[in-house]
Amino acid sequence: MNRAKRVAFSLVLFFALVGSSLAQEQSRNCARESLKTPTRWGGNERIEIDLRDKPMSTVWGTVEGPGEGTLSTLVQVFRRRTSDPLYPPPGQENELPVKACWTGTAGSFAFSLPAGEYELRMSQNVGIDVTSVLIRVKHGSYRSEKITVTMHVGT
Repeated sequence: MNRAKRVAFSLVLFFALVGSSLAQEQSRNCARESLKTPTRWGGNERIEIDLRDKPMSTVWGTVEGPGEGTLSTLVQVFRRRTSDPLYPPPGQENELPVKACWTGTAGSFAFSLPAGEYELRMSQNVGIDVTSVLIRVKHGSYRSEKITVTMHVGT
């Protein structure tokens, strides 16, 4: 294969992969949201789920509840480091996310993220506890397990 054909083939392959990744993110019915939208702090507890010991290459899943059906949920992605505390100190809870979307009533979300550690923060309305899922993205791990989060009414 001559050089021009290899370059053309590489470009087609690159755009096909990028296009399928973007299509996957859009096909999960998660409407993009401004990164300046604040977390909807509700309820009186904060629930943390730590999945960092199970690195994944693809970040996708659904948010359910509370109760029957699903309310539209704000899903925000925050960059984290291994040394970060589970609960950010006061004042850091309002940092800007790297990505954000609204799930809609289907509860679906998906994100294309570079390798690293992240907090997926889910929030709904007043009275509903905020739930965070700590994840590690590691490309080449070939793990693509669905993340399912159930929201809870505050006590």
